[in-house]
Order: sequence, then structure tokens, then C-alpha cells
Amino acid sequence: MGSKQSVLQASGYELVTEQDKMMLVKNKGGDQFVIKKLNANQDAVSNFLQQLSHPHIVHHKEIIRDRDCLYLVLDHCEGGDLAEITKLRITFSKILDWTVKICMALKHLHDQQILHKNLQPKSIFFTACGTIGLGEFGAIHEWSIEAQTAETKALSYVAPENLNGRPFDEKSEIWSLGCVIYEMCMRKCAFTGRSTVDIITKILTCSYEALPETFSEDLRQLVKDTLQIDPANRPSVSEILMRPFIIEHLYEKSTQTIEELYGRLNVLEELAKGLETVHYKTTIGSLAGGVVGLAGGITSVVGLILTPFTLGASLIVTGVGIGVAVAGGVASGASNITKMVNQRTDRQKIKIIITELQEKIASTCSCIQNIQIAVITRKVLSENKDSCSNAQSGTDWANVGARLGRGLGGIAELIRLIQVSSVGRVAAQTARAVRVAEAATGVLTGLFVAVDILFIALDAKEIHKLRRDYASIPTQQESEIAATNTESESNQTPGSTNDARNVQELQSEIMRFVRKIRETKEELTKIIDELNVELQNLEPDIQTQITRNYESL
Repeated sequence: MGSKQSVLQASGYELVTEQDKMMLVKNKGGDQFVIKKLNANQDAVSNFLQQLSHPHIVHHKEIIRDRDCLYLVLDHCEGGDLAEITKLRITFSKILDWTVKICMALKHLHDQQILHKNLQPKSIFFTACGTIGLGEFGAIHEWSIEAQTAETKALSYVAPENLNGRPFDEKSEIWSLGCVIYEMCMRKCAFTGRSTVDIITKILTCSYEALPETFSEDLRQLVKDTLQIDPANRPSVSEILMRPFIIEHLYEKSTQTIEELYGRLNVLEELAKGLETVHYKTTIGSLAGGVVGLAGGITSVVGLILTPFTLGASLIVTGVGIGVAVAGGVASGASNITKMVNQRTDRQKIKIIITELQEKIASTCSCIQNIQIAVITRKVLSENKDSCSNAQSGTDWANVGARLGRGLGGIAELIRLIQVSSVGRVAAQTARAVRVAEAATGVLTGLFVAVDILFIALDAKEIHKLRRDYASIPTQQESEIAATNTESESNQTPGSTNDARNVQELQSEIMRFVRKIRETKEELTKIIDELNVELQNLEPDIQTQITRNYESL
């Protein structure tokens, strides 16, 4: 234990809790991460996980090597996993949105010939901001059919061909995807039984309760297509993302998110104004109160920001923040230790706001990329149907649109060939979205750093004041002497000078942060404007293709 602690501490982490081969740690800034202990021979696996970069795949931060083992550091998903959430009733819009985001993540993997190999609700996580992401890759846990069958629950997601001894491939993963979608809809596994034999029999015969008609026909058809016994009849993840109802959802969701992002920029401006007010109201005589007021002001702003995501519960936080802000002006004798704790708490809340902006922008960029790929592929499919039909004899081109819409399978290879031949057009279309995502990451990373600088400065001021106050506490004998010695009055002058210096430094740090917020807002406005333009440019093609698809049905 001591060796492990020292290795983690040397890398800047402090152990919070530990369970089995998984640890929850935090860094010096208070950010939490999960660390998984791996065998040394899993080095190649952990290396490729570090290379994955997608808004809907859990970020694998770094590898810490220690003698005969590895520690894989990944983001802590405070929102829990899908297995917990499926116990609750989920709206149709959430089911569809999560399904699309999971497919986007799978496509990113499959395009690189990478398999997840452990797709089930407990391997799908949510961040504190509610963003869904794939984690718990099977390769880390040395996934195998034997390992899966050892746990009855996990067996329910194994494809029939794997039970018959065939190797795991992309189509096996599509079966697992179908099981996950089904469970989100029905709040129970598609294949259950009293024993392992019962479950295996149901999987091999594809015996499950059909989704009720309360769900959309498109979603019911998608589940039916993904749970085909013959892998050849299952759609690829690229086919799924090309379906008109998926494209339409991506477009509507991206439009909605862009509107929300514009609203968040106004929140940044309000935060800047609030901090600016703190700057002007900070005086020598109310330094301590000003710091408390700053913490309270930030708390109240955070409460208002989080209200839409907490169903109004964070209005309590707002009320408390306003109360603290008022109290800061009159209660300068509040505990310095309490203020420091509050400041660190506020730091995390502000970081959540920045993280939400970053996650939403990255996800929207990915959505737009997927729309562009789907639109281009379908367009090329239509433009080149004559030449492609020579290479793909027997293809019923009149019904290709309907097949893409309803997922009747059989054209996965054709789509793959078209996407390969159109790689130049796809790259040109998606390059701008990639650049926008990278720019947003850089801008928001700068704001993250500014938050740390501001609060480190606040912590330093409070620590300095705490030490000075502690050192100034007189002993009983000193108090008796001081009662008859008027020199104690003259000692107040240096203290006042120090207070003035602290105020000026605090004001300076606050105003730097205010400027950084406003710079960030301006840059993010340009970034979101670019996303909006990209989305608007796609609208005509989307409407045309959706119309054609419905006419062919």
C-alpha cells in the first residue's frame, strides 16, 4: 500500500477510496480521476486507449508504471453508468439521443478497426454534465466468451455466433448495441432466464419480447435489425448513422445545442460582471468580507446556471450564495478556514460550467461531422449508382434509400467502398468541424488555467492572513503587558499596509480573470457562429434526402 501511495503521490495524485483493482484519486486542483490497476503485459492495450479522442469515449489520461504493474488514469464519470439509469423511466428523446451518441463512439472505434468488446449498460457512463461516454473496454479486462459466461448478467449481451464459437467482430458488437437499446426502452434485458441454459437458448433462437408500439417505428425497426441471428443481416454502425431519422435527430439536436451554447455565453458575461462588482467594492476595511462576498457571488451565479439541469434544486444554492454575499459585507469575522473550503468548492463549480461548454461544443462538432459523412455518402451513392451497379450486380438501386431507412441490411460493403472512394470529399467537408473543435478546446483550456490562477491567489491570501492572525494571538502575559503599553497601537500600521497590499493583489487577480472571461466569450462566439454556419449549409441536403426516403417507403 505504501509503495502504491508513493507512486501515485509522485505523479500528483492523492488516494480517496479504493475498491478491488480500481481507485478514486484527486489531483492537487481537486479534480477526481479513476485509476485502474493493470498487468504489465497490458501495456499495448493501455497505449491505444490513450490515443482515442472522442467526445463520447471516456478519456484515458495517462499511464503510471510501477514495477510489474500499470496504473491507467481515466476521467471520473460522476453521473454514474447506464445500468443505474435504466432502472428509471427514460424519455424517448433521451433513448434516441444516447443511442446516436453510442453509435458515433462505436463508429470512431470501428473506423480504426478497434472493438469495444464489452458493450453493456454498466460500461456506458455519464459525466457530471450528463454527457454519455463509452468506457470499460473489454480489452482491459481480457474479455473472452469464457469470462462473459462466468457472469449471467454479462451473458445476456453475447451474440449468438460467439456462443457458437465464431470470433467476435463488428457485427457482434452491433448485437450488443441492440441489447443496450432494448434495455433502455424496456428497463430489462432482452434475454433473461432462470439459468444460463435458458439465456443461451433464448439468444440462439432470438427469442425476446418485442418493443410495444408506443415506441416509434424507426426505433423498433432498429432494434429488430440489430438483433438478427445472422450477422450478415445486421447493419453496420455506419449504416445506422445514415438512416434518415438518425440524421434528422442529429440536425435537430445540434441546432438545439447551439442555441443553448449562445445562452451559456451570456452566463459567462454575467459572471464577469459579478466579479467586476466585487473588484470595485473591495476595500481595505472589508478584505475578509470581500473574499466571502466573492465566494457568495460566484455561488449565486452558479446556482442560476445549474437550475435547468437540476430541475430548480440549485435555486437553493443561489439563495445561499446571495445570503453569503450579503453576509460578506458585514461579517468580516467569519472563519478563514471555512472561506478557503468554500473557495475550493466554488472552483469546482466554475470548472463544471467550463467543462459543460467544452463537452457540448465537442459533441456538436462530432454530430456535424457525422451528418456531413452521411449526407456525402448518400449523395455519392445516388450520383454513382450506375457505375456502382456494375461492380455490385444484383443491387436493387430503386430500393436502396428505403433499405438505408429501414435497415434491411446487405449493403454494408457497398457503403464502405463508397466512403473509401469519397475520402477526399469527406475530409474536406469535415475538416472545418475538426478545426473548430480543436480551437474550442484550446480556448476553454486557457479559461481552466485562469480559474486555477485566480483561486490559488485567493487561497494564498487567506493562508497568509490565517498565519498572520494566528501569529498575532498574544499569550496571557503579553496581553497584560500590552494593556499598559501604548506601542501596540503603532503596530497596527504595518498590518494595515499589508491589508492594502492584499486588496490590490486580489483586485488585480480578479480583473485578470474578468478579462479572460470576456476574451473567452468573444472567441467562443466566433466558434459557435462557425458551427451554426456549417449546420445551416447542411439543411437543404438533409431535407432533400429525408423527403426522398419517405417517398420511397
